[in-house]
Amino acid sequence: MNIRRLILWFGVAVLVVLALVIWFAKKPAETSLPTVAETNTAPPSSTARAATTPQHKVNTNAPAASVAAAGANIPASPQQDKKEQMRDGLAALNDVSIVFYGKLEDQFGNPVAGAEITGSTIVYNGTVAGGQRVVATSDANGFFQLKAGNGESLGLMPRKSGYVLATTNTAFKYSGFYPDSRHVPDPDNPVVIKMWKLQGAESLVGINQRFKYHFTDAPVNFDLLTGKIVPTGGDIKVTVSRSPGIVSERTLQDWSVQIEVVDGGLIETSMADARVAYMAPDNGYQPSAMFIMSTNAPNKWFGGFDQMFFVQSRGGQVFSKVFVSMSVNTNPDDPMSVTFRGVANANGSRNWEGDPNTYKPQ
Repeated sequence: MNIRRLILWFGVAVLVVLALVIWFAKKPAETSLPTVAETNTAPPSSTARAATTPQHKVNTNAPAASVAAAGANIPASPQQDKKEQMRDGLAALNDVSIVFYGKLEDQFGNPVAGAEITGSTIVYNGTVAGGQRVVATSDANGFFQLKAGNGESLGLMPRKSGYVLATTNTAFKYSGFYPDSRHVPDPDNPVVIKMWKLQGAESLVGINQRFKYHFTDAPVNFDLLTGKIVPTGGDIKVTVSRSPGIVSERTLQDWSVQIEVVDGGLIETSMADARVAYMAPDNGYQPSAMFIMSTNAPNKWFGGFDQMFFVQSRGGQVFSKVFVSMSVNTNPDDPMSVTFRGVANANGSRNWEGDPNTYKPQ
């Protein structure tokens, strides 16, 4: 009986030992954790902190939000915020020394002496936004120089009694934002600015007319002096050609308009050039101009057109500068619209030195 008990206890002991061996074999090895000692002393120096603070490596390829989250608790080194960076960037590009060398000439190439030139400097450097002015006077040869401080760009306005500005470009960019069009001052090559020496104003006819009429493929004659549609004569003939059906940007259809001058010709120009034109050209006129809106060029297709013209009509008895605005009718039964704005000399003279308030293109 005692032998059996001994054998039984021995078997149990062996099983226990085997179970313990298996359990310890499966248990992962424990790693020691860093011990943080709490003290009441002052924080260590930056050098010491660098040695004791765990270094977090941020994945630079991660999304911005992840990077920000990963580095949220990392002490950042002193650096500029976005506002400061933008300010310094604007200052580097726009805080430019502005010097201008110019010369004033009239329509005959003669110097304009004793004119007052006001220079307006635009300042926008991230700290200051606004403008400042400086004034100069042209010398006996028409030369002048402006030292207009620092800024982004410079605008000029010359004035002298008996003269009007005859130059379209009086704004000059100095900012590094415009490397291709940036003005580079050169004392040996001053910018020539034209002024028109007034010869004597004449009585001019203001043109401000808008017409609506139903579509026809026949020419329609317009009298610019009376502001009426006339069966024959007048100054300008308009002929519209359009495809049937709806004509719009959603339903592209070919259409065209021909502008023809009655007993004369026209020159295509810009509104800026027309503003400073005080005498009609004496040559270069063409009988008509055609404007085609084709579905073969959808990126250049419009439901209307705007164009400025110099016009010589009625056998050279009328000289006009006219802005023409035309809109095609979307539906075949809708009216078309054409507008004329400008000024005309009906005295057989090319002189446009009339009241400057007569002609106000919008």
